[in-house]
Amino acid sequence: MAKTRSTPKGRFIPIYLFLITYLLVQLYHYDFTIFGFTLATLLTFTGIWYWFKEYKLTSRYLSAEFLNIDEIPDKDFQKLLVPIFQRQGYSVNKMKENYRSKADLVLRKKGVKAIVFAKRQTSNIGSNLIKDALASKPTYQASKVIVVTNRHFTKAAKQVARANKVVLIDRDSLDAMLDAYLEHKRTHRFIQRVRTLFMNEEMKSGS
Repeated sequence: MAKTRSTPKGRFIPIYLFLITYLLVQLYHYDFTIFGFTLATLLTFTGIWYWFKEYKLTSRYLSAEFLNIDEIPDKDFQKLLVPIFQRQGYSVNKMKENYRSKADLVLRKKGVKAIVFAKRQTSNIGSNLIKDALASKPTYQASKVIVVTNRHFTKAAKQVARANKVVLIDRDSLDAMLDAYLEHKRTHRFIQRVRTLFMNEEMKSGS
């Protein structure tokens, strides 16, 4: 039985980028107004697509009545942490899949740079993983190391972390952070609904 060749996901991306660039160059020389409008439209749609992609992922898990962290893929577990850290005021960068990196996220806030190691495992985290995380600290020139897990940390791991000021987020802490994030989202939606109802009533009374 012959095997069907699967088309690489990003195979045609360079072609698309070339065509878009060529089109923009032609528009720039033809009419600057049309060029500006086209560029703004492309950037807008790109932003909407990126936002929708991120929102679809977080809504898939965070809007669920029961969130089973142990069942979601590692990649989604990492992405799940992004809005949680963003709510704490961090700017979050996800490391590329093809990038030779041990850290999963890089956080920045008020001059502080932190690296996050997201470990979704079936057993508790030992001291060796904490030491590996610390070894990566100079590579990123980070001032803070955070290790997040769906499990708990062994006594030895806590001792190493305490001695080196590593922030540990175990299952209990992660659940609390998720609950706080979900509550924030629910409160935000409620406020938006109240505002919408209020504005509708104002418009009705004014007409």
